[in-house]
Amino acid sequence: MTLYSNLQDLMIKYHFRPDKKLSQFFCINEALLIFLTNSAKLTKDDIVLEVGPGTGFLTKKLLEKCKVVAVEKDEMMFNLLQKEFENEIKENKLILINSDILDQDFEKYNINKIVALPPYHISSSLIEKIILSKVTTSVLVLDSGFVEKINAFEGMKEYGYLTSILSLNSKITILEKIAKESFFPAPNCQSQIIKIEFNRKETSREYFMFVKELFRHKNKDLSRALKQAKPFLENKLKFKLDTFEKIKLGNKKVYLLTPKELLKVFEENIIKK
Repeated sequence: MTLYSNLQDLMIKYHFRPDKKLSQFFCINEALLIFLTNSAKLTKDDIVLEVGPGTGFLTKKLLEKCKVVAVEKDEMMFNLLQKEFENEIKENKLILINSDILDQDFEKYNINKIVALPPYHISSSLIEKIILSKVTTSVLVLDSGFVEKINAFEGMKEYGYLTSILSLNSKITILEKIAKESFFPAPNCQSQIIKIEFNRKETSREYFMFVKELFRHKNKDLSRALKQAKPFLENKLKFKLDTFEKIKLGNKKVYLLTPKELLKVFEENIIKK
């Protein structure tokens, strides 16, 4: 039986239709699910997070490899998963959580990898959480437009704070483009699989917040951007800031600064009170 047939059976059994407001586009391509699972190189010692498991088609593949923590926001889909994976939940192979993933603490369950087809509308916020967590590897299906943003480099209009941070502390590999027919219903956008492998050596939470605030003024010269970011940096992050008129690279626009240049600005000029 195909995954599309399985999906139809589940839709009849549990009386639901995909909710586009929640970015529910269910994968009906089994080869894609196998590819995602294999790309993460899972072992029995891993604890993998799945964001938005939906009907549980990917969940089944992941459970063949390791323990799974699945976070589903939609209460109806959560109830479906509870019934379909009753045994795995009892055996503690699957931890199922009815919640918004953005409200969850990744450290609570010792999650070290993520394999997921997350809702596209939370992509930026989800990547932020992943960056600030201890996750070592993420294999994700994302909107191709968003993938371009996080894989951009200085000078490109897509270049932003996530791009800068990720280029310092991770390796991004674009694995595959995905046919729209792999989903039901078919999304309007093109999708891609990316793999993010973290090294965690270059950045801190404070640096992340510094870069995020600085990129609110990405089209301004660095010295002017720092002046405008000063209230946030001093009040929220408790940084002590000096004058920036003579700062190195001060005349260079923020979006033209390389990730290493931004890190150097932080290390040489930002002092914690």
